[in-house]
Amino acid sequence: MKALKTIACAAGLLASLSLNAQTLGNTSTYSGLTWAFSSAAAGLPACSQLVLDATGDPGHSDNYVTYGQVVCPALGGNYASSGNAYFDSSGAFHMKIGIGVTYQMVCDNLSGVSLSGSCPIYDNNGVQAGSAFISFL
Repeated sequence: MKALKTIACAAGLLASLSLNAQTLGNTSTYSGLTWAFSSAAAGLPACSQLVLDATGDPGHSDNYVTYGQVVCPALGGNYASSGNAYFDSSGAFHMKIGIGVTYQMVCDNLSGVSLSGSCPIYDNNGVQAGSAFISFL
């Protein structure tokens, strides 16, 4: 019985230790980042803008969590979008976002100055369904 109490105490102590979170720094959010958006992928030709917020800890990481929407006025609605973006050591910009539940847009090696360029779009099976051109506004 004493061994069972010791194990229960040790498990409780370990559980309480794992609940403590450590914060490395303050996060920053950049709101309303907007790109002109054009794509011929099915369901996306009616879309004209990509609007994202990006949150990250620039003091400790170059990676940002992105969330927002692809704006499609001709459809009378928008596609929710989320993903991540980062600048690599050479200054190139990379971004991968989900567009709705159907697509992933992968923007690799875009100019770190213009944040613009061509990005392949893949469906849920990893098959390229088209591409998009984004131009930072």
